[in-house]
Amino acid sequence: MSHDVAVITINYNSSQFTIDCVTNLLAKSSPRINLHVIIVDNNSTLEEYAKLDALRNLENVSIVRSKINYGYAAGNMYGLQFVSAKYYFFLNNDCLLQNDCVSILFDFCEQNPNTGLCSPQLYTDKHQPVPCFDYFPDLLSRFLGTGIFRITRGKDFHPRKKIPPTPIKVEVLSGSQLFVRAEAFNKAGGFDTTFFLYCEEEDIALRLHKLGYSTYLIPEAHNWHFGGGSTEKSLAIQKEFLISYLYFYRKHYGFLKTQFLKLFLLLRYIKKSIKARSNIHIIFLILSGAHLKNSLRHIQSIKEIE
Repeated sequence: MSHDVAVITINYNSSQFTIDCVTNLLAKSSPRINLHVIIVDNNSTLEEYAKLDALRNLENVSIVRSKINYGYAAGNMYGLQFVSAKYYFFLNNDCLLQNDCVSILFDFCEQNPNTGLCSPQLYTDKHQPVPCFDYFPDLLSRFLGTGIFRITRGKDFHPRKKIPPTPIKVEVLSGSQLFVRAEAFNKAGGFDTTFFLYCEEEDIALRLHKLGYSTYLIPEAHNWHFGGGSTEKSLAIQKEFLISYLYFYRKHYGFLKTQFLKLFLLLRYIKKSIKARSNIHIIFLILSGAHLKNSLRHIQSIKEIE
């Protein structure tokens, strides 16, 4: 059966976030939208997985479980195998919708058929707006800062901290809440599952852009994002970001620009290491090439599902 919107959310040892997110989503969404929710459990502990039983009897909610932690990209792609829909809404489980985001985003895409990707405006749980769009990370902005976009983008430049009164065309959106036209997403090949935790949103946005689709921030739709529901900050997570970031650069900008980026990052972390010695580990990672073989993906083992 095909649906209007398939909502895919990933659970990894954060089941209470998932329960709150899905319950909130169903409460806020209009019944006129034919909705199906897929919860992908990325091999949480048995205790955490058992908590999801609270959602099992809900209509239009499915729970699928993996033997390994797929991460963000592969986890979402795994979830898509269990549903067919006109639009996909990839929603982090640490988000709570503040209005009927699904209907607002659905209607906008229906009225603007060239839209490949859009998202709500993010807020903290204290109602503070959060910058939730960005620009493609070209080399010039890495060296000179994003202020250079005021010159290079002209009328297409939008201050990230200012909430626009109406929808605006942007380049990159927060991966915590991506509403995607399935036809465009499928044509692009979906998420690149080489990414484990970071840079998937830049990658899919750039690939959709190259196919001629537009990306929009829809400020009428409001979403709370708590952040860090299943991923804690650590040295390993910092390394994972750099591995993904440099892979993204090699993929889209080529060898030479990647080398310049590595030089910039080295200088940055050498400066940081004066105050925080842990940054020396980051320096060695960059010098070694930050290869994908160093990703957290490769240090886990397969655990049987009980």
